[in-house]
Amino acid sequence: MLKTYRAVFELPGTVAFSAASFLMRFSISVYPIGLVLLVSTRTGHYAFAGVLSGIYVFANGVGNPVLARLVDRHGQSRVLLPASAVHLAGVVAIIVLVRAHAPDWTLIPPTVVFGFSYLAVGSLVRARWSFVLAGRPELGTAYSLESTLDELIFTVGPLLATVIATQLDPVLVFVVGGVLVAAGTVWLRMQRGTEPPAQAAGAPRHVSALRYKGMVLLTLAAAGMGAVFASAEVTMIAFCGQHGSTGSAGLVLACFAFGSGVAGFVYGSRHRTGDVLRRFRRQALIFAVLPLLFLAAVNIPVVALLAFVVGLGIAPMLITSFGLIEGVVPAAALTEGMAWLTTGLSIGYGLAAAIVGRLADVHGARSAFSVTIAAGLLVGAMALVLFQRLSDRASASQPVAVA
Repeated sequence: MLKTYRAVFELPGTVAFSAASFLMRFSISVYPIGLVLLVSTRTGHYAFAGVLSGIYVFANGVGNPVLARLVDRHGQSRVLLPASAVHLAGVVAIIVLVRAHAPDWTLIPPTVVFGFSYLAVGSLVRARWSFVLAGRPELGTAYSLESTLDELIFTVGPLLATVIATQLDPVLVFVVGGVLVAAGTVWLRMQRGTEPPAQAAGAPRHVSALRYKGMVLLTLAAAGMGAVFASAEVTMIAFCGQHGSTGSAGLVLACFAFGSGVAGFVYGSRHRTGDVLRRFRRQALIFAVLPLLFLAAVNIPVVALLAFVVGLGIAPMLITSFGLIEGVVPAAALTEGMAWLTTGLSIGYGLAAAIVGRLADVHGARSAFSVTIAAGLLVGAMALVLFQRLSDRASASQPVAVA
């Protein structure tokens, strides 16, 4: 199994760009909870804290495809520094305003700025893997590796942010986040040998990645995935709180991420051949059915076990989704296509988080799992429709533009 993963790092530069992107994107799991802790610790209220965190997630979702389109057109190295400079300016503004005890509303503009300008680093690194491993069976393993690293980020990041904010200073969460982004940006920009080529000068600009057949449905499916993640996480936190053990929430969420990480690691240990569209349909149906297990939630230990099992469906679903994008959009639009998937995840996450909290308060956490179940079934339905639309091709390997 480990031999399979070692094989993806045999090519020069792969270790460096994967490590640099890991460093740069670690803050993606730190910023949302950091905003909540930053506001709530100084005001004692969570309403505006949640709104500010949602603003950040939405701004990031809007900015992802815009910046990714610039990356496809001009190359990663030309976009990395300017975008990250704007991002860090927004982070610094947040820190200065908090230190100056500025009114809460003044935090909104810099939050929009640093959310919008935070590059979809996962798209950048997956585009590099697609470039250096083009046509090789190790590409699926590389995608699995990145999904496993994502789960590690979302397991460790919130815990780190909470410790820093509660034991030291909430502002330090943004200092650490900004330093990680800056270091990762400089390191990734140095890796020029593994950078996918930009569009040739004078080449006609490609249409938006959303115009290619299947991309809208795939983005909607991603929104359903994001809704599953958010609704499950918020509901599990509420479930623990309503059962008198709020402190157990971190462990339950860790089980959720750990299940995904294990599945991603195992899934990537085998080279897979055949039609990626059929694999996507299979993984989507598994992903859709697993949340039904939450109907058996009766106590915290059971929820922790269910979280691990449901989490097993996450990483394989994301891996096949990113793999499918390669067959839906051309190489010149690959980064943007992957960014749209990330945007779908962000939008679904934000909408579900806003809905499920109220439902858990009014009807109880166990009832709120219905949102997770509905979102999962939506993903399955979207996958079936997408399969039907693309099944007229022998495989999902050739991009077809929408007329």
